[in-house]
Amino acid sequence: MINDYINLVVLGNFNPSILTHNFLTAVCGFDLGGKPTKENPPMPVIASLDYDSFSFFADLGRLQITEKNCENPKQSKLPTYLKTYLDKLPYTPITKYGANFSRNIEIREKKLNDIEQKLLKDRQYFCKALDVAEIQLEVIFDISDEAETVKRWILRTIAQSGESNTTMNVQLLEDSKIKIDFNYEINLEQNRDERIRKITDDYAKVYDVFLFQFRKIFEKKIS
Repeated sequence: MINDYINLVVLGNFNPSILTHNFLTAVCGFDLGGKPTKENPPMPVIASLDYDSFSFFADLGRLQITEKNCENPKQSKLPTYLKTYLDKLPYTPITKYGANFSRNIEIREKKLNDIEQKLLKDRQYFCKALDVAEIQLEVIFDISDEAETVKRWILRTIAQSGESNTTMNVQLLEDSKIKIDFNYEINLEQNRDERIRKITDDYAKVYDVFLFQFRKIFEKKIS
């Protein structure tokens, strides 16, 4: 199992010129292990800083903080970094929050074949597995004269309240491995501070949503 990366994204109206090494260390108080390993030249609408384990990116509509090769997502510093950054900019309008988890995982070939058959013939399985009334499912096939094989599939869920939704993008790799890109998104147009606390202080619960969906579909435990 490999954690390719995890990141937190906030959409809103940002000033990229604020994103500097001095702002992150002196104003936010982040210990990032020294100066950036990569810093893009200043531009009017984009700013990015790369450190050994973390990267920060901002443009006029988005702030994104990424942890690379995270071994223990539940212990990540990302929620603290995001909350601190936004606390320093209390009047910045934001509209949406997203958490993204990317992982490469090995699955038993028999289970992969079972999932492929359900994608072909029993798509109701995914509603039953996740205990939801409705999902959106997109399946991408490789098709030849002899057969159809599943190449990639995307499963979307929408909360009844309309406040949050998830997207699981599964790509089949070689040697019984899959690559999963999972996105959790919540609307932040109302109760800004309360929602920010929910998605930063309760970040572990957001990650649990990913674990729940993965385990229910693949019947495999990961942490």
